[in-house]
Amino acid sequence: MTGSTPRSAWRLAVRVRFHECDPLGHVNNAVYLNYLEQAAIDHATAVGWSQTVLEREVGGVFVARRHEIDYLRPAVEGNRLEVITWAETMGMATAMRRYVIRKIDANADEVDDGLMAMPDTSAFHAGDVVVTAQTRWALIRPDTSRPIRIPRREIDDFVISENGGVADDA
Repeated sequence: MTGSTPRSAWRLAVRVRFHECDPLGHVNNAVYLNYLEQAAIDHATAVGWSQTVLEREVGGVFVARRHEIDYLRPAVEGNRLEVITWAETMGMATAMRRYVIRKIDANADEVDDGLMAMPDTSAFHAGDVVVTAQTRWALIRPDTSRPIRIPRREIDDFVISENGGVADDA
């Protein structure tokens, strides 16, 4: 590849369900964490790094070391949300993943889950953004809980190729 190599992003569409809401009728804060984690898992799986593959090929698992979540405005039952996530940085044994959750128009066409180019989050309408977040993930060996190196080939698999797919050469 030539030039910059933007990271791939993942889009997960969800509809807020009644049981996900607190007594005020807002999505419970803990539920947002579930949305974030599912989007991260789906993204990794889509680029070939499911938990099964990671354990088999690398002997490790990713664990969350730190979550930072900014709750900007409430979402309620029936709202359609789009969870967008991307691996912002991937270092020797840790990765920083960022997230944006925003409301999408209930009358709009269905939003499909899937890989996408890095979004220009500055272009999102501020009133639509419900949550911004970041998670520091660490790759560890499950039997020792000690960090292990993130393989270069995994980092490369999060790079978007020039034709819009995930790069298999970087």
